[in-house]
Formats: sequence, C-alpha cells, structure tokens
Amino acid sequence: MSVLDDSIPELPPEAHSEPRMRQVENDRLRVADEDDQVATMAEWFDSRFWDPAHETPYITAEGGYIWVHGGPYDASEQLHDRFAGVVPDDVIERAVELVEQTGIYEWAPTQLTYYDRVSDVFVDERYEPTQSLEARLDRLRGLLALQGIEEALAEVRKLAYAGVIAALESFLWETMAYFVEHHEKTIVDLITQHPLFRDKTIKLGDVYQTVITLKTEVKAHLQRVIWHRAENVGPLFKYGLGVDLGFKGFEDAIQKRHDIVHRSGHDVEGQAVAITDHDVTELANQVLAFANEVDDRIARALDPEFVATPGN
Repeated sequence: MSVLDDSIPELPPEAHSEPRMRQVENDRLRVADEDDQVATMAEWFDSRFWDPAHETPYITAEGGYIWVHGGPYDASEQLHDRFAGVVPDDVIERAVELVEQTGIYEWAPTQLTYYDRVSDVFVDERYEPTQSLEARLDRLRGLLALQGIEEALAEVRKLAYAGVIAALESFLWETMAYFVEHHEKTIVDLITQHPLFRDKTIKLGDVYQTVITLKTEVKAHLQRVIWHRAENVGPLFKYGLGVDLGFKGFEDAIQKRHDIVHRSGHDVEGQAVAITDHDVTELANQVLAFANEVDDRIARALDPEFVATPGN
C-alpha cells in the first residue's frame, strides 16, 4: 500500500541523493517548499515501511503479527528520527498524518529497510572473489607453520579448518554479489525464475516501488543467506547464473565446522573433533578447485563477451 496521497506528486529523482535507494538530500530538503518536504518525507517512509499484511506472519493464537523482520515501527518515531533538525517539527507531523491516513499505525519494514549497506559486500572485478579466496587460503595454510604447545596448535588447526569453510562462503557471496551488481540479466533471471522472488505477491499499487528497488531487494536477500547451506545457495546460482553448483561434496567438512564453531570442538556425541595439518590443506585445495570450477561453469553459462571483458 502506498502512503502517498494522489494530490501530492512524486518528486523527481534529483530530489534524492540516491534515487534508487530513496536517500533524501538534506540540503535540497531544507530549501524545498513545505508541500515538497511533506511529499519527500512520505515517499522516504513509503519505500522503507509498509502494511505488515504483505509479508509478516499473522498467528491468531499468538495474538497477531509475528514481527520476524523487526517492528512494529511507528511512523512518527521513524520520521522524527530521520528528519528532526532538517525540517520543522510541525512539517514532520504533516508527513506523519499523511502516512497514517491509511489507517495503519504499526508498520513492517520493506527490504529497503533491512538491507544493510554497511554489512554488504562490494566487488568490482569479475575474478576478485577467486583472488581473495586464494589469499585467504594462503593465510590459513600459514597458520600450520606456527610452533608452540600441542594443545594450542590443535585449536589453531580447528580454527584454520573452520576458516576454510568461511572463505568458501565469502567466495560464493562475493561471486553472486558481483553479478547482481554488474550483470542485469542475473537480476532479471532471479526475479523471474527463483521461486522466492517469482512467486511473491505484489499489489498493483506497490508495483512501481518494487521495480525501482529490485536490486536492493535481491541484495537484502543475499545478506540473509547462510552461504554454506546448499539448499539456499544452489538456487541462487541455478536461477541467477544458470550454474549447477554441485555443492554437496562439502557436507562432512561443514558438519565439522559446525562442531568446531558451535559445539566447542565436539561432535553431537561429545567426542572431540580432531583436525590434522593434512585435513586443513586438503580442504583448502578442495575449496580452491571448486571455486575455479564454479568460475569455469559461469564462463560457459553466461555471454562470453561479458565474462571476458576486462574490468567486468
């Protein structure tokens, strides 16, 4: 549901410092007339918060909405937090009234709200994820050269082993992030083929807002993915890049990583997980070979000219 009144027109892109993200330019807002200030603030709110009926689970037995993405959010609080000191309080209150004329007083966040730019990854070069992976694996292998008490070295080997899986996760996320940012077809294919996006119900009044924030919605989803779970990662590569990830060769290593990180180095039966230098080296080699194979599959699946273009 859009909170904007038809009598207040949508502002042009130059009213924002980052139109796609609906980031408001404070200096422009300060000198705008009052009606434009109200429209800008309502538009800002409209892109970040919506009727919880969209995606928030409602369970009568639990007393109503289950705010799985945060909330409920109050329009007055959000608008005053963002625009206090930029425009007068009474103008902010006009924007609050405009928002609340919908009859909604408890709001859920859109993906533009729970997308966190600070927590995102940004990749400018096509093979940067593989290069970064190689560097990370070299540093982890270097830990095996440390000297000291065996009990401490045993812990170092466990941490290095878990670190190899973390490096694999980073490679997968960075690779997908690169194509989401630089390859428009990846966005189109994810939106039209991935069931998570393809089957999402959108009200007609929300179509425009959804279209202009598609990339942000996908990037918000990437931030929530657990990158060592094949059931989550596989569909992204399948639908977004046309690649069968073949991720299932890492189940044992991922389980050991889970035991190291979440069970203080013990398996479900309470037995200590033993990791050798060879285990770390072998897993690192397996991960690097897998990454190179993924790169090769992507190169074969996508347009060769795009993949080969320097700087892409």
